[in-house]
Amino acid sequence: MNDKQGVFSGEMETYVQPGQPTPSPQFGQQGYPLQGAYPQQPPMQPLEKKPTIAGKIFGGIALSFVIMMLAMGVQFVVAVVMMIVPAFQYAIQAPGDVAYVTRKLTETIQDENFMANLTVIATAVSAVVMLFLYWIIYGRKKPQYEKQYFREKVLTEKNALMFVITTVGLYFLALLISEVIGFISPDTMEAYNEMMDMAFGDNIMAMVLAAVLLAPISEECVMRGLILKNLQNYFSVPAVIIIQAILFGIFHMNWVQGIYVLPVGAVLGFVAVKSKSVLPSIVMHMLYNSMSLVVGLLPAFCQTAWFYVIAVAVCTAAVWLIWKRMDKAAERAV
Repeated sequence: MNDKQGVFSGEMETYVQPGQPTPSPQFGQQGYPLQGAYPQQPPMQPLEKKPTIAGKIFGGIALSFVIMMLAMGVQFVVAVVMMIVPAFQYAIQAPGDVAYVTRKLTETIQDENFMANLTVIATAVSAVVMLFLYWIIYGRKKPQYEKQYFREKVLTEKNALMFVITTVGLYFLALLISEVIGFISPDTMEAYNEMMDMAFGDNIMAMVLAAVLLAPISEECVMRGLILKNLQNYFSVPAVIIIQAILFGIFHMNWVQGIYVLPVGAVLGFVAVKSKSVLPSIVMHMLYNSMSLVVGLLPAFCQTAWFYVIAVAVCTAAVWLIWKRMDKAAERAV
């Protein structure tokens, strides 16, 4: 058996140490090996009862919404605190003058630098809180055989190449969907662009910190970490991937972004399930968010709908070819 096959290959669930007999692994509800697939794994537990419909609704979906609201609430609290501070300062400058305080606070909120700083700080606090919660609940309890699986099967050159190509294809697919939305409803797309410009303005450093580095950590720990793992207790893998992708769209709080991130959320969910880790989805999310900086430097032709179609087709074909070769290599190695 070739120990270097990728996480997407056909033998991804049958890893054994060199020199050991080939096992006949059994797998649990979530695709995790229960017996014989990894060394030093816990004994197989008795089968649990299948979740009821009520359990799926309240324990699966409702709890996932609570987790999502918690993540939103952290950013909301930080934003409120950051707006209370200048409001208090203006109130000291003009005691009892509500009109003055309101006017100055409005000017502050409309200031691009203030909004950029607010976004960075709120995203940073959310990233720290969500990463800590994910580590406390799941990260520190990760079984040794899963860590070994990640090192041996996920961290491969072929997987890295697939992750990069997939992310690039997803970004151009999102741009293509945005073009369709803009064609159907130009006013909606214009309002969305204005909202995004207001968040950062021309502050490239703030955008890199918040959108490229911090937001992926926060969002992935929430969506592909806490929520996805919670859903795995109640639903099959396909249902988990679909539900968390829909929640990912809702999480963005605007229907334009909510639509074009659906395929992104689905693929990141698939990667998280297959790799049994949130780390690949974090890196892919970072790369995805950084693509706006890269595409902005490309020639005008590369920013047209026709180019988006070509880019999506090429990336899809490349990922499919790599995947097929990995599967064939896995078959030859068995």
